[in-house]
Amino acid sequence: MQAAEIARSRATPAPRRGAGAVIQAGRSPDRGTSSIVVAWLGQREKTVCMPSSPGRQDLNGGARRRRRYGRILVKPGGAAETGAMDLYHHGSRKFPKAGLVATSFARGWRGVAAELRSHPAGELPAIVPTQMEITLATRRSPGAFVARKGAGVRQRTAVEEGTIWLCPVGVGEDDISISAPLEEILHIYLPTDRFAALADLYGDSRISAHDVHYLADLRDPLIRQIGLAIRFELMRETSAGRMMVETAAMTLTARVVQAYGSDRPTSGDNPNEVDCPKRIQRAIDYIRDNLERDISISDLAEIACLSPFHFARMFKRVTGRTPHGFVSAERFDLARKLLADPEVSLVTVAHRTGFSTQAAFGTAFKRATGSTPGDYRRQIT
Repeated sequence: MQAAEIARSRATPAPRRGAGAVIQAGRSPDRGTSSIVVAWLGQREKTVCMPSSPGRQDLNGGARRRRRYGRILVKPGGAAETGAMDLYHHGSRKFPKAGLVATSFARGWRGVAAELRSHPAGELPAIVPTQMEITLATRRSPGAFVARKGAGVRQRTAVEEGTIWLCPVGVGEDDISISAPLEEILHIYLPTDRFAALADLYGDSRISAHDVHYLADLRDPLIRQIGLAIRFELMRETSAGRMMVETAAMTLTARVVQAYGSDRPTSGDNPNEVDCPKRIQRAIDYIRDNLERDISISDLAEIACLSPFHFARMFKRVTGRTPHGFVSAERFDLARKLLADPEVSLVTVAHRTGFSTQAAFGTAFKRATGSTPGDYRRQIT
């Protein structure tokens, strides 16, 4: 990072989660903005698992009491910062002429990035990816073909709705062409540490982002379903959408390795499940105490002292809900309580319940309750 960029990132307030998530076609985040956001992400607090304490701690001298959680500060300049930056620079390098319809840039997603692009006909530059790229055609483009060559393999694929391409880490594509304009293509990027986490979970060192096959013209219902869920969150932000996307990214990683890797993961020993309800309850307590903060699946898994994969499965088993579904429901309950107070503005309600804008909050609230926040407030007051 240049010295000027470092100074600018320090002097600029951290952006809100989700700000500027939808970008006008043809524009992309500039390097200065990227530096600011990456520096902000690098300063995130990360929860680490520590022995639970039955005690409570009074914050700021007030009556509200919260559980204590051990925290460490992730310093900027480490691998997390570089990885986040690479995920978003990849698209601008590989698709310099493509229109950017929507992006997860500045949404605060961890361990996954996504871009919705429109592509003109033409040639693409040669590039060697440093992350796993999964491409999904979300719409049919009649008469359009994508021709590409990677690892010595030539492929030519008609662009139909649901067509999937995989480009693994380290596979150089030196000949890519698009025969006709493509209206909407979803690009999902997974960093190598997603695969390393899966390898740790199964105790199988053979699992690697480099071992996924270079494939085109796939029809995989699970990958398609995950991709469409990520696209929906890109276009319409929800209160627990970041958690949903991060959970979906773990499932997506496992699916790619299981179905298209050189080796399927072998089962390791399952963590002790006897005390899982207690561990899940710790996560629930944390959720309820921190609804107004960003909450990620990784945070909750560390509090429960479980891997993210195992935590998501056990949380649903114990509560009957997915983690993001539980957080979303709790935030809407908080929104109803805040709306009962006419002194609290709608903008404040939106921000305190995890939305970046009042408009996004209003859309999600109406979809969940059938009423706009303003109508709901008038009905109860």
